Amino acid sequence: MNLNHHYDLAVIGAGPAGMAAAIEASRNNMKVLVLDDQTAAGGQVYRQIDRNYHKNDKLFFLGEDYWLGKKQVEDFKHSSAEFFPESRVWQITQDKHVFFSRKGRAYQVEANFILISTGATERPMPILGWTLPGVMSVGGAQTLLKSNNSGADGAVFAGSGPLFYLTIWQYLNAGFKVGAVIDTAPGRLSWSHYLWALPALLQLNLLLKGLRWRSHIRKNTKYFSEVRSVSISGQSTAESVSFLDKYGEKKKLYASHVFLHQGVVPNVNLTMATGLKHYWCPRQLCWHPETNIYGESSLKGIYVAGDGSGIAGASAAILAGKTAAKHIVQYSRRPSIFITFLSKLKRYKHVAARPFLDILFCPPKEWRVPFEDETIVCRCEALKKADISSAISLGVAGPNQLKSFCRAGMGRCQGRMCGLTIQKMIAEYNNISEKDAGYYRLRPPIRPLTLGELASLAED
Repeated sequence: MNLNHHYDLAVIGAGPAGMAAAIEASRNNMKVLVLDDQTAAGGQVYRQIDRNYHKNDKLFFLGEDYWLGKKQVEDFKHSSAEFFPESRVWQITQDKHVFFSRKGRAYQVEANFILISTGATERPMPILGWTLPGVMSVGGAQTLLKSNNSGADGAVFAGSGPLFYLTIWQYLNAGFKVGAVIDTAPGRLSWSHYLWALPALLQLNLLLKGLRWRSHIRKNTKYFSEVRSVSISGQSTAESVSFLDKYGEKKKLYASHVFLHQGVVPNVNLTMATGLKHYWCPRQLCWHPETNIYGESSLKGIYVAGDGSGIAGASAAILAGKTAAKHIVQYSRRPSIFITFLSKLKRYKHVAARPFLDILFCPPKEWRVPFEDETIVCRCEALKKADISSAISLGVAGPNQLKSFCRAGMGRCQGRMCGLTIQKMIAEYNNISEKDAGYYRLRPPIRPLTLGELASLAED
């Protein structure tokens, strides 16, 4: 492995933002290192696009937005950036040292600047039966499509959000049968929806695309709207899905595969473990790293770009990556007021519809905190809602104190699957805001690390 010990810029994540930053920095003769835990560049949005492009049928069902990433991946491949796939970053220090593991060994590099572009992760949807075999996230279902053109016939999709409708549309176009779609989005728009819909018209094509997806889904599947109280039943695997339709009538569908989704949130485990300042975003109901318009965080020289700094989509992520790289290239110069204004204007053009989408698909309480006490909340430690509620009632003030009472958040995922749910439970019990309840205090390594990998650092 031909790895230098020092780089001008280290980019964590080879998705839209990371690739854009690497391309821009390379064009300006910077020595760039890009690390990603996947086998190829592209991130979740453009996953395996290079391999899929060379297939005979070109997998047309993935949609034109997916294929738009082909040029970016090609530009990235032809840039001077050094790319190391299958590299799991598990620590970044405040003096800009990056630690990662690759193929059983751990490595350390130093950089003048670091860009974290780790993207988004799906918001947990803790409902009864969500841990049964046969149940997975919609993002996981989409990964199957992009990775090897596989899926599950007769699956039931439950949830809402842009990724939810896109994946169902892709499944139908790929020829898979969809058992039913259980849409949890509200049926009627409030005055606030209409208010935010006005600036969203700047991205009219995006809105119309979403309407076409929903129309196609309604015509080609069994569709239930304004659904409540979803639960999954089964003995050793998923067998059926029960819910209340918009008329309050209880329904039951038989299915061995169920795909769940309630939107996406920034993947903040690495940014929090690095010690960057974060703030609670009440509109997206999640934590965001604090950054300026150029993506620079509270730690000088460390940047965050893409959905990892706030959910905005692929086009906004590409712009954010380019903007961060340009700012890094001209770091010693103070940007003019005009350049700053132009950056804000460009960004607004790409995120104009985001507030409307955030409010439209904002998950209500029942999809964030389960009603049933028997529902598992912390999957790693197999803790049910009743277990966690009992511990909170002993006087727990926040998620970090809760660890001492019931180990919630101490598993392999380090709170990725339970953090937001537990934060909400604590806030409600103590009658405080979610911001005041706080989040887990994350520490490196953020990924499981073997003693062998750690020992290999000494050999270096």
